[in-house]
Amino acid sequence: MNYFAIMQQSILIVEDELVVAGDIRLTLERAGYTVCGVARSYHSAMEIITATPPGLVLLDIFLKGELTGIDLAGELNKRDIPFVYLSANCNTGVLEMAKVTQPSGFIVKPFREKDLLVTLDIARYRHDLKKQMRGADAGDGAGAPVRKRAATGDASVVGVASRQSEGLPGLNGIIGSSPAMLRVFELVKEVGPLDTSVLILGESGTGKEGIANCIHDLSGRRKNPLVKLNCAALPPNLVESELFGHEKGAFTGAYDRRIGKFEQASGGTLFLDEIGEMQPSLQVKLLRVLQEREIERIGGRDTIKVDVRIIAATNLNLEKAMAEGKFRLDLYYRLNVFPVILPPLRGRTEDIPLLVNHFIKMYAKKANRPTKGIAGEALARLMDYSWPGNVRELQNLIERSVLMSGETILRNLSFIGAPQGEVRAQDTGGGQVRVQETGGGQVKTIAEMEREHILSVLRTCKGRISGAGGAAELLNLPASTLKSKMKKLGIEKIYKG
Repeated sequence: MNYFAIMQQSILIVEDELVVAGDIRLTLERAGYTVCGVARSYHSAMEIITATPPGLVLLDIFLKGELTGIDLAGELNKRDIPFVYLSANCNTGVLEMAKVTQPSGFIVKPFREKDLLVTLDIARYRHDLKKQMRGADAGDGAGAPVRKRAATGDASVVGVASRQSEGLPGLNGIIGSSPAMLRVFELVKEVGPLDTSVLILGESGTGKEGIANCIHDLSGRRKNPLVKLNCAALPPNLVESELFGHEKGAFTGAYDRRIGKFEQASGGTLFLDEIGEMQPSLQVKLLRVLQEREIERIGGRDTIKVDVRIIAATNLNLEKAMAEGKFRLDLYYRLNVFPVILPPLRGRTEDIPLLVNHFIKMYAKKANRPTKGIAGEALARLMDYSWPGNVRELQNLIERSVLMSGETILRNLSFIGAPQGEVRAQDTGGGQVRVQETGGGQVKTIAEMEREHILSVLRTCKGRISGAGGAAELLNLPASTLKSKMKKLGIEKIYKG
């Protein structure tokens, strides 16, 4: 084995509790790693690092002496040595400082042997990926997304019978060939078999649930259930019951025992969508399950062991939520072992023709329509739009356009960027809204585009906000959130009676 390979396998343990350090050393050596040393302080660690640079450092935040692991992290970053923090319960300020140093991983004590080894594998992978991305940025910029314009004019047509649509590029049904999506696919293929927690981040409509499906399908748990829960769709008391289950008589209305999502997902995967909406009181209970691997049903006395992989997703800025005290730092680090960040559609415009062709073919077949392609001028408009609703918005637009078109080629789209003027929506009761528009003028800002998207969905739903088939359901938003957005975006609501 060459020197570089040996260095990659070499790990320095920086931990002031000798018993803990000894246990870690045994675990690493059994797994085939070389432990180049154990240090209890900043200065002793620096002596080892200077003499024999390790491939990776396991770094406790609190050390003997005045200087902490956070101080040592600064030196490791200068030397481009990846490190993983080891920590028990820390206060918010310490964790905030630790986060700034950009560790390659974060393990919360106590941890299982398997958790440690998986975290090390991921840390090395993430460090290598960073180096590759730095190399790409320093080169010819090949890694940066390229914005492509579609040809304009009715003579230019993109058809679903093209070579690309016959064998759509992507991964497990997720379509994409842009550099941004290829990076996502690499991350998914890497983390899929690792059986570790994954946090999927991205705007609404970017396909987070599809990525969760893909990760589960690539895992050793694929023959067992993938159970899903939208944390924003239910009130907090029901979310707890859905997650952990309850015993008969545990509360008013609990007429029977309920088996919760954790038990349903036994041996498989639990996908927690909109995790950022989970109430802090539930976050504490979820953290306990992740640490102890056991649950208690509401009203129950027995603990139940669970073997479940967690995939979480959110469109919220969790760092902002943490700063506002709405999301726990310790839970964030438990979930954020391996983050996958999905690009917005405006950051992967090269994929729009592929997606358009796919949706045309799908909805033309479903609705028995003759549509086979899209005019170049119409495609150019799609390429130039910023897509606040992302892939879901594009999919809804193509579905509406195919249903409304009786022609072979799509030319006239129910397009959200069409000229619009003043907008007025009148609430007529019963969850109904009457939409009126006057005047003209081009949509220019993202907020205005989002407003037009909401209005287009309201038209499709014939003004219904809530309930089955309502705008809130199509937009995958709680009705209360949709109404709040309507108010914020300047859609006037006039209530009668």
